[in-house]
Amino acid sequence: MPRKFSTTGWRVTAWNIRRPAGKFFFMGAFTLVELLVVIAIIAILAALLLPTLAGAKMQAARIQCMSNEKQMIMAWTIYSGDNNEKLVLNGGDAATTSTQAHLWVHGGNHGSPDTLTNQQYLVGANFALFAKILPSERIYKCPADRSTWPLWNSKPTFVTELRSYAMNSYVGTAGAISPISINAAYKTYAKTSQLIADAPVNRFVFIDVNPASICTPAFGVDMSLSSWIHYPSDLHRQRGVLAFADGHVEPHRWLDPRTMLHLAGGQAYIPHNISSPNNPDLNWIAERTTSKK
Repeated sequence: MPRKFSTTGWRVTAWNIRRPAGKFFFMGAFTLVELLVVIAIIAILAALLLPTLAGAKMQAARIQCMSNEKQMIMAWTIYSGDNNEKLVLNGGDAATTSTQAHLWVHGGNHGSPDTLTNQQYLVGANFALFAKILPSERIYKCPADRSTWPLWNSKPTFVTELRSYAMNSYVGTAGAISPISINAAYKTYAKTSQLIADAPVNRFVFIDVNPASICTPAFGVDMSLSSWIHYPSDLHRQRGVLAFADGHVEPHRWLDPRTMLHLAGGQAYIPHNISSPNNPDLNWIAERTTSKK
């Protein structure tokens, strides 16, 4: 018996029928007004999304910075545990050569280009006491810090500054180097037990430093509360990151515009000992630096 096909099951809509190319193109194309509307919508969406994406990028940089300082505070803890509770030595050294490591990382004043550009100062076994614990120089660089330093040969060559962090000058400092000064009325911690007895949750060890103020491995704090020796970083949306002796790491928002100082025209770096009386940020840092004897 021959097969029968439905007379209604094989309908083809008119829109699916193949048309001449030119005719189909003009019937389905956008008008100029429609294209402008689409472009305007895309521009509006981009304007809404870009700040969010920028904020997410800055948040990621702060998280990485906190991770760096977490690794540094762990290395600091491991070092004292391996050395009879003695804290790693801090301070500064202007010498450009070293036969034996005697600071957590090596470096002098920021007028010395090697202080900020010599990789061996951070990971060389004859320069850095942390070299065996933290073998990568990347840990010492905050991702939000894109600062460079000019090296002068026949012409200036700008190279990346390798270190963004410094250590509380009242922690582990055996000898001071300019511009670091130690106020004799306050405690300098040399052993873990001394910090444990003096509220380690409120004693910062590491801090990210303003790229234009990064200097000696020690971060100078004026305990008379009158001036900034070194400035903290404000690269994380007016925040700095600090690691504390109990092991926790936290961001802190600065309040005083004088804390967020940046280079003036023609300056290579921010000078030391800039007066800043009654600065709540300086007071906050000093309260977490040390205590009176």
